[in-house]
Amino acid sequence: MTAQWHFNQPKPGDKNREPVLGEFFATEAISNAAEALIREGTQNTLDAALPDRATRIRIYISGQKAALAPDTIKPYLGGAWPHITAEGNGLHDRPKADENCSFLLFEDFGSSGLTGDVTQWHDEAGIKNPFYYFFRAEGQSGKGEQDRGRWGVGKTVFPRSSRISAYFGLTVRDDDGKQLLMGQSVLKSHAIGPNYFSPDGYFGLRREDGLTLPSEDSSLIEEFCRDFRLTRSDQSGLSIVVPFADPEINERALVTGVCRDYFYPILSASLEVEVESPDGKVVINHQTIRSVAAGVADQLSGDFLEILELAEWATEQPPQRIMNIAQPPSDRALTWSSDLFSTEQITALRASLQAGERMALRVPLVIRERHKEPRNSFFDVFLVRRGDSESGRPIFIREGIIISDVRSPRSRGILSLVVVEDDPLATLLGDSENPAHTQWQRDSSNYKGKYVYGPSYIQFVVRSVSEIVQILAEGEDKTDPSLLLDLFSLPAQQPVPTREPEQKEVPTGDEIEKPNIPPHAAPRFRVQKVKGGFSVTRGAQTATMPPFLDIRVAYDIRRGNPLRKYDPADFALEALTEKSKGVVITGKSGNQMRVTVQQPDFEVAVSGFDEQRDLFVKVAVVEGFNDSQA
Repeated sequence: MTAQWHFNQPKPGDKNREPVLGEFFATEAISNAAEALIREGTQNTLDAALPDRATRIRIYISGQKAALAPDTIKPYLGGAWPHITAEGNGLHDRPKADENCSFLLFEDFGSSGLTGDVTQWHDEAGIKNPFYYFFRAEGQSGKGEQDRGRWGVGKTVFPRSSRISAYFGLTVRDDDGKQLLMGQSVLKSHAIGPNYFSPDGYFGLRREDGLTLPSEDSSLIEEFCRDFRLTRSDQSGLSIVVPFADPEINERALVTGVCRDYFYPILSASLEVEVESPDGKVVINHQTIRSVAAGVADQLSGDFLEILELAEWATEQPPQRIMNIAQPPSDRALTWSSDLFSTEQITALRASLQAGERMALRVPLVIRERHKEPRNSFFDVFLVRRGDSESGRPIFIREGIIISDVRSPRSRGILSLVVVEDDPLATLLGDSENPAHTQWQRDSSNYKGKYVYGPSYIQFVVRSVSEIVQILAEGEDKTDPSLLLDLFSLPAQQPVPTREPEQKEVPTGDEIEKPNIPPHAAPRFRVQKVKGGFSVTRGAQTATMPPFLDIRVAYDIRRGNPLRKYDPADFALEALTEKSKGVVITGKSGNQMRVTVQQPDFEVAVSGFDEQRDLFVKVAVVEGFNDSQA
């Protein structure tokens, strides 16, 4: 019997379904198909990693230079062409039968492969079957507390990367050493003549009852490996071939995605990725990632190379060099307060922050899942002050994967990582993630109602960096205004000197020596968050009273300059509630306010903004206004 493609015909009474799960990865936080493939493919590999083994991924992209000739690809598409060419099957860029087949290969080494009973065709309680979940299940996942995925839709990035919405999987299983080859295609329901077919097609051997099984034919597998340039022999793992690959997935986009989304496990030496094409190979590991990232720096954030430096330092910190703060009370919703820090810790951290030294903190907490015993857990925060850091957004990492669209407050001038590796908290946050693993959502169906004070855990982690820096900034007359948070950006009145970070351990004992820190310019004003808005008040007592203030406001956005994205439909300052003393408002229109300061103890407060959205406030001291200022 020869392996070929088989599509099922629905029976009367079956629900008609069209696949839409791939759209979970068409989000603003995932910039292209290459990044989606890297995020989900690598996550699945890390979840299947063997204990105490580093994982290696090899990605080969043929392009047209190494594309397979029509005669070579033909045996692998037997039975598929009538379905590929059928009207209404959802393919918008279908190839022709005489077209060369460019392909993409994604193979991992150091993982367990697709183990489990290949004849299982429905979910069975208590049975973990990776083969079943990968090939036969949709929206189901056998992943648990040790795993990064939850929704069982990550594999849809592979057919989504193919012009015929198909992929092949060759697995070598760690438990029995078997080599199995199978394929899957996910089209839309379609008709061929009088016959109607459901979306799913399978490449393999069909039983009489209609179940398609993988092929174990050694000659077919050997030829498959040769044609698609697999390097796998008897090493356990999974090799996925995407035929007629999306031409937008290129080597540069793949390298960028690896650097952006998996730099942390790479720097931890638990992951290595090779991106190969007929023109060469790029190896991304803990020794090469800095130089590789520099080569695609125009595709990464402006401070990405500095983030790599902080991450590399973070991965080198043993537990004894990480400062442990106090655990928040577990009998109520989690909140931040200065009571979580000792006086000595605040003094040491404040000095390190102002001196531009890297800091490492461990935040303990208790996870309270309903109807289960409480469990202790923690997460780590690594941060350093960088006066030229534009974003100020923390980078959140759960078990190696970047959660790229977390709506956290900015901390201008601060580079930071929030790393969650411990199982109880990692499980909690994983339960709250959307299918693309880009957000933590309190109302996620996997999360809502599962934990006692559940929403507060997400809020506590998301606000960690801003709250820590706010606590360190409180009570200091000479605090650099760039340290004030809650999404309020304050340009310093004078350039603030910065120093290169030192590889210095933050003191945690009784004897803490405060370094000699060069003084900063005394702030001439302060911006604070008030209910429904913001206020601008007097700065340090020793500071000179500012003559005029230019205040500009916008709702914050994830990327870019919020002020440039201001929309008059958002709000108009002249329509909001204003409270002031010691000043004269000389102009107010749209999102800009002009203020003449007349008394040292002045205050300007504006409220009435949408409290569900974060504000971005920029205040500048000016010597006067002219008509050309916008």
